[in-house]
Formats: sequence, structure tokens, C-alpha cells
Amino acid sequence: MLHRICEEFITEAMELNDIPGLAVGVLKGEEEWKGAAGVRDITTKEPLQPDDIFHCASVSKLFTASAILKLAEAGILDLNDRLADILPDLTIADKRYDQIRLWQMLSHTAGIGDVTSYEWEKALTGASALSDYVHSREVTDLPLLWEPGKGGFRYSNIAYEILGHIISEKSEQYAGEHLSYENFVKRFLLEPAGMRDSTMLTFERIGVTEGDVCPLITDEIRRRNADAKAGWSPMALPHEKAEDRAIVPVTYYPYNRSHGPSSTLTSNVSDLMRWMRANMEGFARAEGRTGNDAAQALGDWSYQHIRYEYAEVPNNREKMGLGWFMRRQNGYQLYGHEGTDDGFRASFWICPELKTGIAVLSNLSGAPVKRLNKRLFERMLEAE
Repeated sequence: MLHRICEEFITEAMELNDIPGLAVGVLKGEEEWKGAAGVRDITTKEPLQPDDIFHCASVSKLFTASAILKLAEAGILDLNDRLADILPDLTIADKRYDQIRLWQMLSHTAGIGDVTSYEWEKALTGASALSDYVHSREVTDLPLLWEPGKGGFRYSNIAYEILGHIISEKSEQYAGEHLSYENFVKRFLLEPAGMRDSTMLTFERIGVTEGDVCPLITDEIRRRNADAKAGWSPMALPHEKAEDRAIVPVTYYPYNRSHGPSSTLTSNVSDLMRWMRANMEGFARAEGRTGNDAAQALGDWSYQHIRYEYAEVPNNREKMGLGWFMRRQNGYQLYGHEGTDDGFRASFWICPELKTGIAVLSNLSGAPVKRLNKRLFERMLEAE
């Protein structure tokens, strides 16, 4: 039944929406389904495959939040720690920064503004890119929008870049050696979850050396995508709509190591389903449910804190936890995150009560992946 519902859904989604490509992964108990439709690149017309790699944008924040919670579980950080104490060398012009607590950054309630330009065209790959950004004037001169914790919700990618820098700075206390933000996430989150096709270091996918210029949209990528040789995971390439609504390629890939913690996960639906399984049981336990003893990405303490409602998200009735958004749909509680960047959209949600998870990925700016995710969830309920 799951196979039939999903096949019909993805066919209908492509017929009703003007998008180049769509990949969908679904869990329901022990069942799994993954599928794809459309093309990975409109210039070559190569058919999109279910395990093609997508830029997942802000779904990356789930991993940054989880890494911070790993450090908190180990007693290296406390959720109530002040940013000023964690990073004493970070000098911020607005002195209210002294009041910012770790939990406020995780829940977008610190009053920190957002990035003005991601400068994707620079495609920085150097090891110091994140630290350089956190100490740049865009961060240090940025006035707070309100007194930390007292102004409600304001989505902030800058807060998550700072969190990623904290992860790297504290990594030696956890790992016994200093690790970059990306390698900490790889060693303690991606690898334990079995996410072998996922990375925050997208430039490594095409053999670019750390510190080199990273021209991610090249004829070389298109050639490798076409050859699809062993050891190469084909990448869906980004698209947007021109003024006349025609779908056209984006001329750059949204990668800049300065924004790794907020934005640079590249993955596929198979790996995202592994991330669903790595978190499903933890949320179920936090809700007071019992299940199997599947390995969890985090300890029970973390899931209890994640699902606390720290803020209400304006205009969509969602609540903000620690890194995870929460919503009610058809009477069920769901946890997840959306992702949007130039040329890509991602939607990732799990419902522990039903042991169900859905990931929807598209290689088009503005693709309605959240609406599609919600609709597929409803279809699955209707079929019960």
C-alpha cells in the first residue's frame, strides 16, 4: 500500500507543479519507500534518481543543534551558558550580547539578526572560513533586535554559524583532538547514523582540496553526472524560474564554508531516512511512548529539551524547540525542519507516534516541498 500511495503521489506532484526534479523518501514503521521524478539537470535532461545528492539547506541546522546537545550531554556545555563565557574572544559591539544564552541561540530567541549575503559565488573552502565569518564585522557590529530571550522568535542563520564555531572550539574536550565543525558532525552524527552519502564539505565531492577555489557548477560535474562511475554520487543541480516563469539553471552552487552550520548539508533521501530512524525512538520516549531499542542520535535528556516549546513561530502555528520545529497535523505531533537556498528546497518531518517520516527534496528555488510533505502525510492517513 505504501508503494502505491507514494508512486501515485510523486506522479501527481510532478504533473501539478512546474518543477525540474523531485525526490521523496518515506518511512512507515519498518517499511521504506524512495522515489524520484524529473531531471537532475535541465541542460543534460538526465533523469533524476532516488539517491541523487541534493543541497539540503537549513535541514543542516538539525545536525548543528544535535552536535551542541552532544556537548551538553557530556557536560562540556550547559544550555544556560552565556555566549560571552563560551567564546570570550568574540567581541560584540552591542553589549546586550553578554546576556545571550546557548538555548536562545538554538531556539532563535536570542534576537540575533540574519545573514545579509551568503556570497555563494565565493565558495570558500578554507579551514578558517567559519571562524573568520564569526569574527567578521557582519557579526560583531550587528545590533540585537531585542533583549535576548524577551522578543519572541527571529530566525537567525548567524546564530547557527556561531554555534558551529562553538562546536569546533569545544571539540577537543569531547573528541580528544581538535576537529572542524564538519568533521565533528561527520564523526559523531553522520557516521553513527550510517549516513555514508552525506557531508557538510560539499567541495570534497568533486575532489577540490581544502582551501582551494571551489567552482561547483562546472562542465566536469555535468560530465561526471553523465558518466556516473563508481565512487561518484550524482548531484542534482540547482534551478530557478526566470521572469517569464521558464525554468533555468542557477549559475552557481549554494556552497560557502562560512555558512556550513546553517546551510551546507548535501545528502539524499536514503540518508535522510537513516536520520529519521536515528531520532524516531528518542522523540517517542520523550512523548512517553515505548518501542524498540533502536540506536538514538542523542540521549533521552536531549529529546526532552528539544521538544520544549521555546517560542511560537509567527504565521504558521508551529512551535520552536532546540533546533527542531514542531507542528500539529491531523491531531499528530511532528518534528522537523525546512530548507531553502538558491536552487533547492528541502522538507524533513517525522511523526514518532506513527513511526512515520517524510523527506521531500527539489532542485528548484521556491518549490512547494512543505506543502507536498504535508499532503503526502495526509494521503497516508487517509489510506489507513
